[in-house]
Amino acid sequence: FFFIFNCFSTYPPFIFCWVQDSSLLPTTMVKFGERLSQNRAPEYPPEAYMDYDKLKEIIRDLGKKKLASVDQTTREVSLTAPPPTNAAGRQFTSSDSPTTEEDFYSCIDAQLVKVEKFTLEKVTELRNQISSLEREVAALNDAATVANAAGGTSSQHRPDEAVFDRIRNQADSVAKSFLTLEKYVNLNFMGFHKILKKHDKNSPAHACKQFYINRMHNQAWVRGDYSDVVVRLSSVYSALRNDQSAEENKDASQSFLRSTTKYWVRTEDVSKVKYAILKHLPVFLQKTSTGESDSQLTNSVYFDNDQLELYHGRLDKSPGAIAYRLRWYGAGDPKIVFFERKTHRDTWTGEASVKERFIVDESEVKQVLNDKYPIDEKRKEMAKKKGATEAEVDEWETLVREMVQVVQAKQLVPTMRTQ
Repeated sequence: FFFIFNCFSTYPPFIFCWVQDSSLLPTTMVKFGERLSQNRAPEYPPEAYMDYDKLKEIIRDLGKKKLASVDQTTREVSLTAPPPTNAAGRQFTSSDSPTTEEDFYSCIDAQLVKVEKFTLEKVTELRNQISSLEREVAALNDAATVANAAGGTSSQHRPDEAVFDRIRNQADSVAKSFLTLEKYVNLNFMGFHKILKKHDKNSPAHACKQFYINRMHNQAWVRGDYSDVVVRLSSVYSALRNDQSAEENKDASQSFLRSTTKYWVRTEDVSKVKYAILKHLPVFLQKTSTGESDSQLTNSVYFDNDQLELYHGRLDKSPGAIAYRLRWYGAGDPKIVFFERKTHRDTWTGEASVKERFIVDESEVKQVLNDKYPIDEKRKEMAKKKGATEAEVDEWETLVREMVQVVQAKQLVPTMRTQ
C-alpha cells in the first residue's frame, strides 16, 4: 500500500512510500529469546510481553513424550483396553511428562489475550492524550478568534511561544509512545510466529501454526487500524504551525502531469516515516469505505498482449510508451474503477509524462473492455447531471474512445495484478 503527504499549494507535491516486507531484507541471526529481552521497552513491564521462554519450555517438555505409533485407520475404541505405550514399550503415565498439548494451547491462548488487552489499553491512553491536546489547541484557536473579533491581527493575539512549545512537546511524546507501542506489537507478533513454528517442528502431529496465525490476524491488536492516531496528531501539528488550507481544485479533468518521488520503506518503519513527515507537512486524507484515512490499499491490474509490448516499451522508455491499467482503492470488492493510461515523454523534448484516467462503475468494466460501453449515453448524462462543460465532455469522450480502441488494436488482456 502507499500513503501520501500533501502540502498546501495549488499543485501539491506528493511523497509516495511503497512498503517493503522486512522479512526480505538480510538480518543478523540472533536467538529470538535474546532479541525479545534486548528490545523490551523500559517503560513497559516485562510481564506485558508474551512469555516466550515458558512456551518454549512447554515445547521442550512435549518433546520428551514419545508415544508408540497409533493405528490411524481404526474407527472404534474400548474403555477397557490398555492405553498406548511409549517408545520404550512402557505404558505412558503422568510421571513421564505431565505436560500435554492442551497446556501449550492454554498458554498461548492466555498470551494472545494478554498482548491484545495491553495493546488496546495503550491505544486508549494515547487517544485520550490526543483528545486533551485537541482541546488545548481548540481553546487557543477560540481565544484567538474572540480576540480578533475585538480588533487587531491574529499575530497580535497569538499566545506566548512557550505555550506552543509545551503542546508540541506533548505531541512529540504521544507520537513516540505510539512508535514504542508499534514496536511492542511487532515484537510479540514475531514471537508468536517463531514459537508456533518451533511447536509444529517438534510436534508435527499436532501442528497448529496456521490456525493461530489466522486467529491472530482477526484480533484487534493485529487487524486494528490505528491510523486515526496519525491523522489527529497531524491536525495538532498543523494547528501549531498555523497552516492555511488551499482552495480545492474542482476541475473535472482526469488528466494531470506526473511529478513523483517514491521510496522503499520497511513495514516496521512506516509509522516512523509518517511521524517524521507530519511534523512538517499535514497528511493527505483519502476517502475510504470506512471514512477518511491517511493510507489505503492500492489495487492495480495491468494490461498487455502476448508480446508484452507495453511492458517492453515502458522498460525501454520509448517515446510515447504507455501503461494501461485498472485501479481501485481499499480492501474488498470495488464500487468504482479507474481506467488509467500513463504516457512516457522524454524530458529533453520539453513535454512531461502524463497520466489520464476516467471512472466507471465496477459493473461497467467488461463493457469497456469489450467495446460495448455506451459512450454517447454517458456523454449526455455527464453533461446533464454532472454539469460538466462542453470542453470537459469532449476531452472525456476522446480519452474513453482512445482507451477502448487501444484494447482492441493491441489485443490487450489482464496480465498482472499488484497491491
